[in-house]
Amino acid sequence: MNPNQLRQRLDQAQFQNDVTVLPLDDAVYSMHLDADLEIWISEDRVAVLKAYTSNHHFLLNWREDQFVISHLLDILPPVYKNNLYFLLVLDWESSLLPDMPMEMNRVEKNSKICRKYVLYNPEDLERVPFLQGDNYHIEKEYDFLEKFKKELLAEQKLDPKIRRVVEGYFQMDQLEHGDKKLDTKQHIRQLLRGDESK
Repeated sequence: MNPNQLRQRLDQAQFQNDVTVLPLDDAVYSMHLDADLEIWISEDRVAVLKAYTSNHHFLLNWREDQFVISHLLDILPPVYKNNLYFLLVLDWESSLLPDMPMEMNRVEKNSKICRKYVLYNPEDLERVPFLQGDNYHIEKEYDFLEKFKKELLAEQKLDPKIRRVVEGYFQMDQLEHGDKKLDTKQHIRQLLRGDESK
């Protein structure tokens, strides 16, 4: 399969091949570049694309590439941790070796680090849920955290100090997207002090 077909689908599904969207460590980014891994980012997903040029290239390298992706997983913001995908594109004209279908199946069933899809022909794109036809914006799974937050903050008898801590806790993900990491302990202490520190 031509990787450009996948790039086009990712682009249509609102993914960007722009690592400035995420605060990536230079060393991790270099590792991905050295391994020819492309990082595509959407509002709530990260897809890592790799094109393999032969049966042997695939068989010998996919595990190493998964190891490189594990470093990315360590630094991803929480919203992306369970939404990391590895898209392995088999980009060659010759036929598959006899053992390849079994190995491709084994790769896809291996859920270590992230969910994987091996793409050999354009029809395989239909197996990737977030790239399905016109339905690029698949509704997110039920968000238990959001429901918990709404129900907790809707409680009328909630002490203002507790409300402030809860709201601050749920804002921590957004605060961490800046250049520096948020000092969680200090942030919680500040929330607990609230008006007293002014």
